[in-house]
Amino acid sequence: MTKTVDNKREQPRKQNRFDNPKIERPHRLAAGIPGVMTAMKFAIPENALLPLLTMNQPGGIDCPGCAWPEPPMGDRNIVEFYENGAKAVAEETTRRRVDPEFFERYSVTDLRQKTDYWLGRQGRITTPMMYDGTDDYYHPVSWDTAFNTIVDYLKTLDDPNKAIFYTSGRTANEPAYMFQLLARRFGTNNLPDCANMCHDSTGKALAPTVGLGKGSVTYADFKVTDMLISVGQNPGTNHPRMLTVLKEIKDNGGKIVTINPLNETYTNSFQEPQNPEHVLGGRTDISDRFLQIKSAGDHAFFLALNRELIRRDAIDHEFLDKYCVGADEAIASIMSLDDKDYLEATGLTMHDVQEVADMVEQAKSVIVSWTLGVTQHKNSIETIQEIANFLLLTGNIGKPGAGTAPLRGHSNVQGDRTVGIAEEMPESFYAALEKEFGFTCPREPGWSTVDALRGMRDGKASFFWQLGGNFVRVTSDTNASEHAMDSMDMTVSVSTKLNNTHAHPGKVSIILPAKARTDLDEQLSGRQVVTVEDSQGAVHASGGKSRHNEDLDLRSEVEMIGEIGDRLFPEDKYWRPMIDDYSVVRNHIEATIPGFDDYNERIKHPGGFLLPNGPRERKFTTADGKAHLTVNKLEVLHVPEGYFTLNTIRSHDQYNSTIYGLNDRYRGIKNGRRVVFVNPQDCYKQGLKGGDLVDIVSVAPDGERRAPNFRVVEYDTAMGCVAAYMPEANVLIPLDSFVEKSHTPISKSTLVRLEPLGVSAHDFDQDAD
Repeated sequence: MTKTVDNKREQPRKQNRFDNPKIERPHRLAAGIPGVMTAMKFAIPENALLPLLTMNQPGGIDCPGCAWPEPPMGDRNIVEFYENGAKAVAEETTRRRVDPEFFERYSVTDLRQKTDYWLGRQGRITTPMMYDGTDDYYHPVSWDTAFNTIVDYLKTLDDPNKAIFYTSGRTANEPAYMFQLLARRFGTNNLPDCANMCHDSTGKALAPTVGLGKGSVTYADFKVTDMLISVGQNPGTNHPRMLTVLKEIKDNGGKIVTINPLNETYTNSFQEPQNPEHVLGGRTDISDRFLQIKSAGDHAFFLALNRELIRRDAIDHEFLDKYCVGADEAIASIMSLDDKDYLEATGLTMHDVQEVADMVEQAKSVIVSWTLGVTQHKNSIETIQEIANFLLLTGNIGKPGAGTAPLRGHSNVQGDRTVGIAEEMPESFYAALEKEFGFTCPREPGWSTVDALRGMRDGKASFFWQLGGNFVRVTSDTNASEHAMDSMDMTVSVSTKLNNTHAHPGKVSIILPAKARTDLDEQLSGRQVVTVEDSQGAVHASGGKSRHNEDLDLRSEVEMIGEIGDRLFPEDKYWRPMIDDYSVVRNHIEATIPGFDDYNERIKHPGGFLLPNGPRERKFTTADGKAHLTVNKLEVLHVPEGYFTLNTIRSHDQYNSTIYGLNDRYRGIKNGRRVVFVNPQDCYKQGLKGGDLVDIVSVAPDGERRAPNFRVVEYDTAMGCVAAYMPEANVLIPLDSFVEKSHTPISKSTLVRLEPLGVSAHDFDQDAD
């Protein structure tokens, strides 16, 4: 008999009850005037219009959403934001408040019954709050009490590795650097972050092949490329400013190949809202070729593509001889497989592969771009290394219009890693910290996000501090995450607004309300700016000017970390100067991390500066100075009869775990989120139809996991592949199911079945909450 893990079929708490979304025809046109209208609908009532006009402009704020690179100064539009950027800023400038009176009305038990959307819509947290277990409520406390309570607890720990310091990707360079400094000064490398759950597979794959775990292309490369292969991504929702670049590629005669299980709106056509011709009804068709691949089939596709190019001798022998090693072994391995092996894994035909090979042969430059649709599979590292093989075999790296383009999610997730937010850093980094600050860094590798959750689950941790984010809802195996958080002696959340993690406080919990990107930040030396790094490795300044929240009792992240560091280690003399003047933090970064020379001076220049990037210049910073082709054995994911691969996705009204609204305009979902997208032929085979209610069930060695009450939506997705929104579907991803080398959760190809409930959505009334 199969065991069920913690979430048996029962009357679920309210956030898991069926929300009866309305289903409309999916849109076939991305952005356009509807996008502008939606952005304004969010922005204008929440005082966000003026901050939006400065977003992604010199002297303004960096978008708190995606990490899409900024255009060069001469190419910037008057308006450099899209819908989700407007939604994010509106939640920062809102007049809605989560004040002490709010916490008097709602207990922790009450908060657990609320949806992610409801929690996020309540507004900005106004003052420090503490839950101590004496009753079921948070109560207001002073900043001194909050800081001293944290410091006093940390002093009681007999092992610094019982403490976890988690970072969200919105955290800017300066507080991130101070956070890792505090953790290592305390004695631990337990610095998990959101990158562990998304692009760590990219870093682990690229570092040994080309010497750097980041992308090699710049914004300018997109504008001159002959061909873009877009894999496992949905920029229409997740990186909407990329659509302008896709239009430019097409305008310049370039070709775009899109590879994805779901046929997303952006793959069809795009309407540029700042283009007069498009405002009058024009549009740009995006994809020259759309390949609807099976989940986890990307590795097999690039093996097949490389095999076809090798057959044609369409490879760059001169480049391989001069810059690479391992080509003979990789080629022999690629040619050893039969075509049917590749095709079984992809669901494509040899004609599909040959068409793409034709386009590659004709192109003088090729970029491959990818996001989580590539990085969250068991074979993710092999896939990315085969993408690297493709680019190396064809000489498409280190020249204009060519290279790797992994697009990061959060606006500074790449910068956080650069400044030391990682469970393990190179020895040179530790040595530099020791020289700069005069303490001995721990060398024992710390915990990634999955490791941290397992440590919490197994009783090896007792203190958890999240610097931004919503840990409980972004991690896999939601029930395990909630229980892990509840088991902590102390949890600390640096937050701007409520989220579900606050509803799992542990024995003692402290919420520290933070200033956001748009908020004016003044310290002893005057107005402060912070810096971020985008997906092209460009570092630039961001400085808020908004006084909308000056009546709230907020502190900056830099100030909070510095205060705790100063109180925990009063003998250190470097915390207070960093609080008073953030340029001091940047001086420390410059002294300890290569590439930040003249940091404070260079961020004054519009557009900032680019960090060193060896592969961009064909300088491969591996041990032998060569790019390494790799042998990546094919493992086909076999799906049992009656099961599907589950792909967790975002709606158009969300950014990661932040739910801005209940609509997914492009996919035709209105006023609800508990939907599962299923291919119509799969529905027929399973005896299902659109509107049927099902439970989604995953199976793992430790038992079943169940996500209840999802409405079936017939949708254009690959056969055998279903999709549902995160975080609602995260409950289905087992904690111990992750990519072996990167520990990234397998959130894009978990095996699930659909259990019909025998009722239809049409039998339900809309639940207003």
